[in-house]
Amino acid sequence: MSNEADPLAQFGIEAVDLRWTLRDIAGRRSFNRDHLAKLIELGLVAMRGDAPYLTPIGQDAAWGKEG
Repeated sequence: MSNEADPLAQFGIEAVDLRWTLRDIAGRRSFNRDHLAKLIELGLVAMRGDAPYLTPIGQDAAWGKEG
């Protein structure tokens, strides 16, 4: 995934933690809730009730796929 297509590239090394948070959300595991607001703001995560889920862009970012 190129930096232009990667919404997490701007976060440098923190992108690794954010990407793992996306993967944890996708796997319905516990995750770092401190990252949730940032991921929602980026459009990578949305909420259904109290449960976060990955948006299509978030799925691509979690697994390193280009759109």
